[in-house]
Amino acid sequence: MEDKAKFKTYKVVCPVCGKTMWTCKSIAMENGINAGIGDCPYCKAILYMSFNEENQEMDLKGVKK
Repeated sequence: MEDKAKFKTYKVVCPVCGKTMWTCKSIAMENGINAGIGDCPYCKAILYMSFNEENQEMDLKGVKK
């Protein structure tokens, strides 16, 4: 049986290093808490994420470590 993605992914660009990556909504975001945190796999910047419902895209703010 083919394994399919369970969540929609969103193309994002790290605001610190400019590299492109893909992310999806967190479980908290799916349940109404519009906040997420992660790190860039390229530059290791801390990324604060929120989902923009109007544009159907992920908004990122980054802090360099």
